[in-house]
Amino acid sequence: MFKKYDTEVFEKFDNQKNAQHNIFVLVGNGFDISVLNKFKKGKMNGKTTSYADFYDYITYFNLSDDTNILYEKMKEDRRRGKENWSDFENTISELFNEHVSIKELETCIDKFQAYFTKFLNELVDAETLLELSKFVSKNHLSIQSMASFLKDMGSPDSLRFISKTRHYDLFYYVFANFNYTSLLDNYLYLDKIQFDPHCYRTVDTHLSFGVNKKKFGSDTRWSSYLVSEIKHPHGTQDIPRSILFGIDLPEYDKGESQEKRLVKSYWSQYDVKYKSYMEEAELFIIYGMSLGRTDAWWMDEIFQSILDRDVELIIYKHGDEDRDSIKKMFIDCCIRHVDCSEETKKKVEDNIHVVTFDNNDTYFLGFKVKE
Repeated sequence: MFKKYDTEVFEKFDNQKNAQHNIFVLVGNGFDISVLNKFKKGKMNGKTTSYADFYDYITYFNLSDDTNILYEKMKEDRRRGKENWSDFENTISELFNEHVSIKELETCIDKFQAYFTKFLNELVDAETLLELSKFVSKNHLSIQSMASFLKDMGSPDSLRFISKTRHYDLFYYVFANFNYTSLLDNYLYLDKIQFDPHCYRTVDTHLSFGVNKKKFGSDTRWSSYLVSEIKHPHGTQDIPRSILFGIDLPEYDKGESQEKRLVKSYWSQYDVKYKSYMEEAELFIIYGMSLGRTDAWWMDEIFQSILDRDVELIIYKHGDEDRDSIKKMFIDCCIRHVDCSEETKKKVEDNIHVVTFDNNDTYFLGFKVKE
């Protein structure tokens, strides 16, 4: 859960007068792809963590044989032109629905853990990490993301969240990094060049939070506090056996079923480790995710939070898709709410804000210096 702060930690933060704004951010493969497109050099220059590049890597190095049913399905997917990373896990779901042996499917998934670890270690080398670290620190992009993301909103007053903020508030970010690399961790790290925990002589605030509200003027900033954390729900490349591929099922027997062997929410213990964050977040942000049904647990939790607490969601989506279509994509992947009325779905859609971009030039998790 989000830790509760008070004046014992931050001098000006009076939790009777000021608000702690809990912001939960979900970051998908789109972020890693953008980093590698910008910074990757050397022998795998031009390659990213995309579905297609992973397939090409396995094939080029002959890592798998025709006995691996996942690889065989990947070849079929390739011929059909699938591109999004979520398609790999959709493949697992398709095989599961075709009643392929769960034991065989799990064995194939375990082999893919090793393949993907090798692939990531080739892609995310020391040179890439150093280039990213240097660029982000020099241009203060970590702070720009967490202090100025409201400037990505086309209409300053469209987000109700803005009106709830004031001087000496605390902005508490928890990032769920669904990638297996540390590229996002690198980007967000608050180094000494960007961040000083006590940068002013007479007050202990350390974040100048951009409001972007017409009432105050777009240059208005609150003297504020910042806390940030990063979670890896699906594992990291440094621990190959932690890399989690799988599916989502709305219902299954946690005690005796074989299906649980494939369910990500079961093995990552979503209910134990992450549900409280979802129930306490005031604002949700999704960046670089394909909005597939294999991650439906998270989308369903956001859906329910919007219904229960009238919170808001910002979706950052690469490309020029229609905003209403993106909202519908989100609704469609909420498998636990598939039978909700159109009125209920409309209520959720009204609390969703969409930011589209082409060149990773947003304030939030972008690569363009905008301040």
